[in-house]
Amino acid sequence: MSVVCCRVTSKKVEIASDSITVRGWTQEKGKDKFAKLVEINDIILGSVGSAEEVSLMQLFCATRKPEAASESRILNFLVDFLDWKKKQTDKYELNNAYIIVFAGKAFYLEGFFVKEILTYEAIGAGMDYALSALYLGHDVKKAVETACELSILCEKPVIYFKQEISGR
Repeated sequence: MSVVCCRVTSKKVEIASDSITVRGWTQEKGKDKFAKLVEINDIILGSVGSAEEVSLMQLFCATRKPEAASESRILNFLVDFLDWKKKQTDKYELNNAYIIVFAGKAFYLEGFFVKEILTYEAIGAGMDYALSALYLGHDVKKAVETACELSILCEKPVIYFKQEISGR
């Protein structure tokens, strides 16, 4: 449930998400929404999946960063997170999908698969709608709005971050 999408250009990385929060079959309306898209410690972190795991990932990111913005270093960062998570919870598993923006680059993470995003990407229940909008040239905000309009599992407001790229 949710959608996070990202677009990379030669000048910037843009990322946006919806704001739906669900507990069981109940949607949390009119309350402070749990943030699935946050900026922490020079990392923009977008996640879909369980709030428990993204809460732990946010806590981990508050005190650590990847060594560099490359697929191999992001994978090392992910393995370090899982080692840390196992110490906290006794679980060595990754259930969420993530988009991480770091040092002017964006990465898609699911399981132990890490891929640099060179054009655009989306994750979550609304990803097909968002990908279609991105394919048609819309920006990430419009892509998330499209997913919110068409998917019962996505809801406004849209959360948005941008990271400028220097020297590309």
